[in-house]
Amino acid sequence: MRRSLAGLLFGLAAIVGSLAVSGFWMQYTAFSPDHTKSAAHAVLADNDIKAAVAKGIAEATTPLLNTDPAHPVSANEVQAIVLAGVGTTQGSNLLAQVVADAHARLIGASNKPVQITAAEIVPLVGNELAATVPTVTLDVPKVTALSAIRQVLKWLVPIAGGVAILLILLGFAAHPERAELLRSLGFLLLGMALLLAIIGYVVPALVLPLFSKDVWVGALPRLARNSLPLLIGLVFVMIGIGLGCLAAAGATRRRDRWSQPIRTRYNDQRSWS
Repeated sequence: MRRSLAGLLFGLAAIVGSLAVSGFWMQYTAFSPDHTKSAAHAVLADNDIKAAVAKGIAEATTPLLNTDPAHPVSANEVQAIVLAGVGTTQGSNLLAQVVADAHARLIGASNKPVQITAAEIVPLVGNELAATVPTVTLDVPKVTALSAIRQVLKWLVPIAGGVAILLILLGFAAHPERAELLRSLGFLLLGMALLLAIIGYVVPALVLPLFSKDVWVGALPRLARNSLPLLIGLVFVMIGIGLGCLAAAGATRRRDRWSQPIRTRYNDQRSWS
């Protein structure tokens, strides 16, 4: 009875814990503008996002650069220059806050307009005449579905984490045998690793972009791919510990099986004597 109760508790802990860990990872990758600021280079690697930024800058600055009628500058030429600048490390560092602001507005974490200042534009255009350009405002909408998911994760992660810890402690208290305890912990970690890989990467990379066709939604798959090496490392660590627990459970069970006949014979001899 105690073994069945403990198995049920660890099974529930695996489900709830997986939701907590996976939700936390989604928050980190797809719903954290602060993290996005440090990963601006990954977002600006998206060609559509990069083109939208370059087009907005080119449209605002081209009139200011046409000071010589004999050598007019087209918006396409300026856009090509900006595209090249945005693709560099310096360009992504210049626009890091802009990318973070766009992400925050997209997921409903901020209502502020997404703006690019003249100080950020001049190095990208490569012409001091752009210093007088008015602030460029990018058209970034709020996606209601993403905002709702962000709000749900905000309360789901801490609650699920607390419930998972409570269930694990109850499972420890109810477990009658060490081997079964290790076995349950092993399967718990393996289940959490599997769901973390699915929810932590597949959802932000493939599912969340389906909620909107706006160009800035393309930031979510880029952020998921940028964090993929860290995610893979975390999953492998959990799998390794889980397999270690299963191996230890098997070894403990074999030791108990070999020692059990000796204990039985000893008890029989005592009863006969």
